Amino acid sequence: MFIGGFSHQPNVDAVLSFVREVWPRIQARGFEDRFIVAGSNVPSEIAALASDKIKVRGYVADLASLFNPIRLSIAPLRYGAGAKGKIVSSLSYGVPVVASSIAAEGMQPRHKKNILVADDPDVMADQIVRLYGDAGLWLQLSLNGFEAFHTKFSEASGTAKVLAIFDGLMSGSQADA
Repeated sequence: MFIGGFSHQPNVDAVLSFVREVWPRIQARGFEDRFIVAGSNVPSEIAALASDKIKVRGYVADLASLFNPIRLSIAPLRYGAGAKGKIVSSLSYGVPVVASSIAAEGMQPRHKKNILVADDPDVMADQIVRLYGDAGLWLQLSLNGFEAFHTKFSEASGTAKVLAIFDGLMSGSQADA
């Protein structure tokens, strides 16, 4: 799954490049599940990706309903700066993340400890397929990611920056629902 507001151009670019460059490699490796795209202000080029294998959900008010059934999220950003709400949100639900190094910057994640990081399309596809199918790795990243969220980003940690990120995620337009 990918989550992010599409009025932010790096999110549009991330999904389009992922579907062009990584998604075919994932499917070629035998992956049979769907790719879910969620976020406010879905542009026509993202909406046009919808198919049997790609579900474009648009704005989702209840993030728990979005995160609870999924196995992992992706953050394949190619440009942008700062802490990424999509990663913080995933970690807060115990959902492991495969991210580009751009998406991971500013987050202080540890590759193979609480997140997987890949920039090359083949490596990203390998990481996604491996994480999806490896229960031990999934559990390790889920637990460590959730712990990282509580240590660095939860309200209890006193990190005001994260509260601003969540406010931004939660204030999306319901017109895309």
